[in-house]
Amino acid sequence: MIVLGRYWQLKHYSILSLCLLLSSACTANAEKAYKSDFLPEFNHSLVQKNTSFNVPSIDSLSRLSDMQRQELQAFISKDDMKNLPNRLKVAHFINHKMVNFNYEGRNSTSSESWESKSGNCMALALLTYSIAKELDIYPVFQVVYASPVLTNISSDLLVTSDHVRTFLYDEKPSGHFLSGSTSTVIDYFPDRFDRTGAIVSLNEFLAMFYRNLAADALLLENYEHAFVLLKQGFTLAPEYEPLINMMAIVHRRLGDDVTAEKLYRYGLKIEPSSLTILSNYRLLLELQDRKQEAAQVDQQLIAIESSNPYRYYSLGIEALEFKDYDKTVIFLEKFIKSAPYFHQAYFALAKAELGLGNTKKAQRILKQAVELTDVPENKRYYLAKLNSLNNMLD
Repeated sequence: MIVLGRYWQLKHYSILSLCLLLSSACTANAEKAYKSDFLPEFNHSLVQKNTSFNVPSIDSLSRLSDMQRQELQAFISKDDMKNLPNRLKVAHFINHKMVNFNYEGRNSTSSESWESKSGNCMALALLTYSIAKELDIYPVFQVVYASPVLTNISSDLLVTSDHVRTFLYDEKPSGHFLSGSTSTVIDYFPDRFDRTGAIVSLNEFLAMFYRNLAADALLLENYEHAFVLLKQGFTLAPEYEPLINMMAIVHRRLGDDVTAEKLYRYGLKIEPSSLTILSNYRLLLELQDRKQEAAQVDQQLIAIESSNPYRYYSLGIEALEFKDYDKTVIFLEKFIKSAPYFHQAYFALAKAELGLGNTKKAQRILKQAVELTDVPENKRYYLAKLNSLNNMLD
């Protein structure tokens, strides 16, 4: 396994709004009962005619320059490289090229990431894909659910993170991926709290980039631009749950609740247990004052056992922002059951228990947060809060 620098923290986009949730879960279902023929028609009238938006092609995103290809050939022709399998050449080149790589929350093209030695995780994975193509290597991508250590609130959006890791094969493996064939793994930033997820098809991996670009546009409230970027992603992966979910959000933000609901319902046919889609669908129902239906969705959210425990953390933080302390406790306790060493969850849970008036319980939970963190700044902050609680109980 090739492990790249731990100094990268944020991965590719997942956005949890304080009013909406944009999925970053990357589940790939081999067999789906609901085919793309049933995808609801988008409301193209929401985008002004004669408006031009930048929608890059896959070729422009992944293309390397002639000089970059020459640099790659010079590197793999070295005496210590030339006799290695091509998959190892790719891995060693990525490891070499990304020394002192500077994380920037920017969805760079492969060529830009190469030249600037900067970008986000998705940009680095795209660069790996580009180099693998140059050397006729077969890349396979697997979702890794990452702890949202850099959760960032901007406006009414909560940005969280997950990422992919790459398996490099000298030729397309026969049978099931990750078994039988020899591969080299590039894990860009491993963390002890990571949870591995599903294998992602190549088209879904490429569609992720359009999802990321659309997320950038959404953060800037450029909803029409997000619309056309997502539309391009659908040409690659019409059943990719995060695209469906985000397109529903864009329709709602542009005032078309009817199409948004059709998209949510379509997404739930594909993935009935999607915490992301259910959360957003619940919001739509609440905004329309359909309280009974919203309550039913709430029960579904609570009952689901997700393969990605960090979704519960995000839902718990969302509930905490709305001061819905009962739901905060439910979701954070479900999360802690799967990830018992994540100190941020204990701190959030303590705030919820305090909001419910359970001061002694909040005190006990906050003590656990203090014990779990090894970051001095966090420990001092938690201790200060704990002292305040102790004074309240004196």
